[in-house]
Amino acid sequence: MVLRLSRRVGAARTIDLGYDVTVSHRAFGYADWREAEATAMRLARQTLPAELAFAAECSDEEDLGPEYEEALRGQAAQHLVKLLLVRFGDGWTGVEGPDGAPAPLTAETLDQFLELFPGVAGTLHASLLTPWVEVAREGNVSAPSQDTATAEA
Repeated sequence: MVLRLSRRVGAARTIDLGYDVTVSHRAFGYADWREAEATAMRLARQTLPAELAFAAECSDEEDLGPEYEEALRGQAAQHLVKLLLVRFGDGWTGVEGPDGAPAPLTAETLDQFLELFPGVAGTLHASLLTPWVEVAREGNVSAPSQDTATAEA
């Protein structure tokens, strides 16, 4: 007998950020997450502060201090949240533009939102990725999807 968890990891969800702000996103898969993660790391290397980028060019990454890794991880996490929400976001509620109208969920408004409320980036990152991180931790990221037909069915 084979047992597995019966959760729908990649399902569409609405994330409550507090203060009556929610973000909704469509379903995305493990491969989507990993591809966005690789893109976010590439973007993070391109957007590092000038002094860290210069230090990285002058030496091997192995010789760089912990501040380089921290800056790289922080940049990558912010890019990952933005990439996933731009690609799979359905919209948000509780965020208004300067005219009082609901703000669209775009790359520009996400940048402004994350700059004004930097603590939200960590909440978004954890909420978007926790289900996938848990599945990866279980070691079963490529288990058959419950929604996918197989040759046996």
